[in-house]
Amino acid sequence: MSSILRIFTVSAMSATLLISASCCRSYDEPQAQAAYNLALRISPKLARHTDFRIAEAEADSSRRCEDYYTLSSEKGKLVITGNNANSLAMGLGDYLRDWCKVTVTPYVRDKAKMPCRMPAIDSTVTRKAILKDRFFFNYCTYGYSLDWYKWQDWERMIDWMALNGVNMALANTGQESVWMKVWPQFGLSEDQIREYFVGPAYLSWHRMTNIDKWDSPLPYSWLDGQCELQKQIIARERSLGIAPILSCFTGHVPAVLKEVYPEADMHRLSDWAGFPLDDFAWYLNPTDTLYRQIQQAFLKEQKEMYGQDCHVYGVDLFNEVDPPLWEADYLSEAARLTYEAMAETDPEAIWLQMAWLFYNDKGWKENPELIEAYITPVPKGRLIMLDYFCDKAEIYRQTQNFYGQDFIWSYLGNFGGRSAIGGNIKDVSAKIDRVMVDAPEECVGVGCTLEGLDVNNESYEYVLSRAWETSCSDSLWFERLADRHLGYADENNRKAWDIMFDDVLKYLADRGSLLTSRPNLKARASWARRNTKYENTALLEAWKYLLAAKPSDTPDYKFDCVNFARQCLSNHFTELYIEVLKAYKKGDAETIRADHAIMSEILADLDRLVAADSFFLLGKWVEDARSWGIDEAEKAYFEGDARRILSTWGPKGKVLVDYANREWNGLIGTYYAPRWEKFLDALEAAAPEQDFDEDAFKAWSEDFEWDWAEQEISFCSKPQGDPYGLSKEMYEKYEAMISSFGK
Repeated sequence: MSSILRIFTVSAMSATLLISASCCRSYDEPQAQAAYNLALRISPKLARHTDFRIAEAEADSSRRCEDYYTLSSEKGKLVITGNNANSLAMGLGDYLRDWCKVTVTPYVRDKAKMPCRMPAIDSTVTRKAILKDRFFFNYCTYGYSLDWYKWQDWERMIDWMALNGVNMALANTGQESVWMKVWPQFGLSEDQIREYFVGPAYLSWHRMTNIDKWDSPLPYSWLDGQCELQKQIIARERSLGIAPILSCFTGHVPAVLKEVYPEADMHRLSDWAGFPLDDFAWYLNPTDTLYRQIQQAFLKEQKEMYGQDCHVYGVDLFNEVDPPLWEADYLSEAARLTYEAMAETDPEAIWLQMAWLFYNDKGWKENPELIEAYITPVPKGRLIMLDYFCDKAEIYRQTQNFYGQDFIWSYLGNFGGRSAIGGNIKDVSAKIDRVMVDAPEECVGVGCTLEGLDVNNESYEYVLSRAWETSCSDSLWFERLADRHLGYADENNRKAWDIMFDDVLKYLADRGSLLTSRPNLKARASWARRNTKYENTALLEAWKYLLAAKPSDTPDYKFDCVNFARQCLSNHFTELYIEVLKAYKKGDAETIRADHAIMSEILADLDRLVAADSFFLLGKWVEDARSWGIDEAEKAYFEGDARRILSTWGPKGKVLVDYANREWNGLIGTYYAPRWEKFLDALEAAAPEQDFDEDAFKAWSEDFEWDWAEQEISFCSKPQGDPYGLSKEMYEKYEAMISSFGK
């Protein structure tokens, strides 16, 4: 079989680009041009050094995947040849990672620092994808991380995805603008539609049919801005070979639709997270003739607004809510009719379904036959299941490989955007090895379903790298990670990451810390981990080696200096918290007083430490939210929305408080620290009689948490201080205390 059937050559003409003072090479082949433009956005020097060539792919029947790239050097330039723009981008990413020791982060604020001399490729390198689908995002990512992104943020995020080989991504931005055109066709006014929506930070859960109306009405400025942004996102993703996964009608309807169509088979769905009855979502049964009419209207408008060539749709009918009937016949019919309504408008339609509900919801767990009834009516090849939380539970192993349907093995890694170091990489590696053997036909890809962008970016890069052939061991992969974080090889930095790989990154990163949770007498919180399951002294040692390396000014190394220190101090705070509770049970106010002083100092030091990196700035989050407002009233509305989702989340005192906890500057100082001071003061006073009033503290906390989102507080929105210097200061201050704790 011929490996290369045709090669498109580069033309000699040049043009001036606004984004660079350099001359821009012009390509005859649009996909090569897209890859070149990506390189130019990363570094003009990199673009000048690189030629991109498109070649037809070899068929690989064993994995039904044709993606590949080659790297070589010709006349002092890097030549990347691949079968499409996405393969070229992945080749460029691997060249940066493995030859240049450069990481391109997902954040536009981080400038990639190129080596003085671009490395040559000694002999041609060829790498093939062994899985055809590489997926990224989660509906929740739009609520916990992407809420306030502007085009420059999205542009870098899309570039990062392409550089890591992602070729499928949820594209939920601007969905509401489609509905603004659809619902008037069914008798609803614009005011009724905007009141049916929820606040910007909560749209993920409205789209997943969990809640309606919360923090509405949605401003027109938001709707218009998101619509234009979605057009840019889709155009750029498609140019880089990333299939945008659009929305679809899933039966979720405004409650007021019942007034227009009183005979429609509509049902209010079950409670979700303690929201008021008026905020419950409503569901239109697919058996109702109105269902197909709405589906066709939505898909027609969406195609007109965002393009005709997107054919994969995210469809999740009963995410974290009960279906109207827990019966196999009903679920089978609902799925069949949903698919048929979609395929009627788009014959090429593919249904992408999260498997989260099968893990999360009791009704599916106790009746696995319902899963088969629900997913098998969709024709083979027209359904892709996202095995959503494989780092915890692989649903494919419980369902005979999803009863023969295609699926993507997915790593979740993070809930709520919490800032906890974690991720069991060795276990993930073994599971990916196993799925290749256990489901060679049904497993069509790997993906990352993170709820929020977090502090463990290496985990997502690792999982995506596993979709491609490699002779690189996991330990070597982490050694290369250490080198590119620093920008060069350093044995101390490598040792730090050896410790992380062997001793720290061994457990799920699904929970945050107790520091960011409301204090209580049991040291328990739904969203926090009491025990890291690794010794804090191991992280302390990694921190020591990190600081012993020759310091670098790369964004990654500066981030590591803050992140290692942050986690180590947070872990020690939890150790002191548990010691304080033991002292309380003994009536030992003196120990509480002494530990209280240290805990207060840690909180102050942490707030100062994390201010050194913009990733950890609440002020940046708030500033970005406010930037969407066209006047002061809208700016305040967006800020309240942005702060509330990180604190109370939903209604006052309900179950999701602190779900999206983060160890961020501003959050620590103005939100977490005041709670701790109130708790520790009261605990110390109550210790002699052991009569701490938990109910009173809970009531005070609920008032404080609710009021905090509306308080006028100034937050730092730019990094403050040197990450390396602050990290070194904290290490010298706390090293003896942490290493000797409990001995």
